[in-house]
Amino acid sequence: MATIERHEDEEAAQGGDAAFAAVLGPADILPGRPFTDPPNSAEDVLTMTRILALERAVAGAWGPDVESPGITEHLHGEIRQLLAVPDGRALLRARDVTAVGFFGQLRAGVDHAPLFEHERAIAQTFPEFAPLGFLSYFDFGPEHGRYGNLILFWTPEVPDAWHRAPAHREAVAVAAGHYHHIRLHKARIPGPLMGDGAIELQRTQYLDFDGPRMWRGLRVYRERSPG
Repeated sequence: MATIERHEDEEAAQGGDAAFAAVLGPADILPGRPFTDPPNSAEDVLTMTRILALERAVAGAWGPDVESPGITEHLHGEIRQLLAVPDGRALLRARDVTAVGFFGQLRAGVDHAPLFEHERAIAQTFPEFAPLGFLSYFDFGPEHGRYGNLILFWTPEVPDAWHRAPAHREAVAVAAGHYHHIRLHKARIPGPLMGDGAIELQRTQYLDFDGPRMWRGLRVYRERSPG
């Protein structure tokens, strides 16, 4: 599940890019932390693209008058899928969408059921974020020992209220017990969401929980807009 969100607002509070142990360019390699290698992000984007295609297929069957599709959860073999959409019409008409992709490598021998319980509790709060920009949350996994999901917003950036929600801060607090490391991508989907726009990475935040202290890194794929 993806609830760890710490982007521009908290970066600024902690000194911007200086808050990260490493700031990388698109193709930089960081010795000793192979989970940050660019091919891993490329694989994540393929998974995000699969999730987006699934979501487009589901939403395309609703019809234009859909109001609140709510939360649906399915198990396909051992792969769990959870889709939460508080405002279907907003999703159908969205364009130039901000996407957040979360990929966490699960620890073996740990009961991860509390993660799902926490996720279901968070999902109940999604309607309050819809007016602020939240469109949908699609959870997918486990696959190859990792969980991934895709969160969509109609705003250019992730709303500050999303970062500061108590439930999300609780997720940060328990993450180290469930994951070895996390890749957290921010991306853009240009044009109408229900069109064929592809996922364009803007930056990736890395969190590593296997050392004595949490390690944070950042990869920037394109220059940030002024201001």
